[in-house]
Amino acid sequence: MQKICLALCSTTLAALSFSNIVHAAAYQFYELGTPILATAAVGQAAVANDASTSYFNPAGMALLPSTQFMIGSEIIVPKINFAKNHMNTISGDNGGNAGSLTPGVGMYYVYNFSPCFKFGISLTSPYGGALNYNDGWAGRFIVQDLLFYTLNLNPAIAYKINNWAALGAGFSVEYCNIHQTVALPLKNSVDGQANVKVDNFAPGFNVGLMLTPGQNTKLGLAYRSRITHHLKGETTFLRIPFTPVTQSKIIMPQNVIMSLAQDLTCKFTVLGEAGWSNWSAMQNDILTISGFTATTVLDWHDTYRVGLGGQYKLTPKVLLQSGVSYDSSPTGASHRVPDLPMDRQIRAGAGFIYSVFKAAKLGFSYEYINYGKAKIDNLSSNGTLAGSYSRNYAGVVQASINVDV
Repeated sequence: MQKICLALCSTTLAALSFSNIVHAAAYQFYELGTPILATAAVGQAAVANDASTSYFNPAGMALLPSTQFMIGSEIIVPKINFAKNHMNTISGDNGGNAGSLTPGVGMYYVYNFSPCFKFGISLTSPYGGALNYNDGWAGRFIVQDLLFYTLNLNPAIAYKINNWAALGAGFSVEYCNIHQTVALPLKNSVDGQANVKVDNFAPGFNVGLMLTPGQNTKLGLAYRSRITHHLKGETTFLRIPFTPVTQSKIIMPQNVIMSLAQDLTCKFTVLGEAGWSNWSAMQNDILTISGFTATTVLDWHDTYRVGLGGQYKLTPKVLLQSGVSYDSSPTGASHRVPDLPMDRQIRAGAGFIYSVFKAAKLGFSYEYINYGKAKIDNLSSNGTLAGSYSRNYAGVVQASINVDV
């Protein structure tokens, strides 16, 4: 039995060090149940017209005239289909539609202590993903199923320095949970299976600056710190009563967002955005199972973000919104794996905010996300997994309500 356990640990490390469960971290969500989804998240650090600014840029809370609460929800419907090419040498099918319908919710609260001092708190899920490939597909030794999510609790404060500048700061406690299933290559062409379950709590912080140099201009700058998760849990095996302790690490990168909201007329506002995320901080993947350790060198790059959007006040009660944005890819074909089937990201959104009455606003949005071809060309001891994604996109539907309380 001891020899079987040692062999399972060795085989699992070989499989999981290639699959890199930490790759799932790159599913960074801007889709947090708020109306900013309609602008493809362009303007997130500058708009500051509801309680969700407590998360996106805490300095924006200083611009809110009253205590406010927002709750928002969304449904993400992805289509993710892999297609092998002639370079692929691993047996199995294409995996079917690996996309899994994913619900989301966000809650935001801002308390108005005084015209100059505000307190806010948010509960969001800024990173996550869910995949479900066929068990016998060609990439089964990398991933079969994946469920990954975070929960981030983020209290914050804001102080209005003068009529044109405000500062904000907060700290966060983030919970991270990963459950990944992979096939294991055993003798006689029979696959085994390993189920990895790990989780962790970790702290972080964020700061923000809001400038209003003129009545028609808002410029927001938001920084969010790195959060390092030292994940711990266990691995279980199909039909084998052996549950070794498992450890790994995920780095949620520091990032900076700069947003502009400029009123061109009394009805039309143009939104602009630029951002940067420090994904190169993830240099190595270190995975430990029952004392056995494997290190995989990652080739991750910092990513950048640009976007353009607009808001149009159709009537005193209806605000139309739309926008497009672009996020660069964190990795290339030789290091990309199918538990992160993502290349560059292009978002396009549209929606509206309806003021039911002065103290309540309803938001409805739709967003299309294209994740690119996500070419894969990976060599492992099991062979070469090679191909790209014939369908790799998602539709997101959002609804929210923001009320003065």
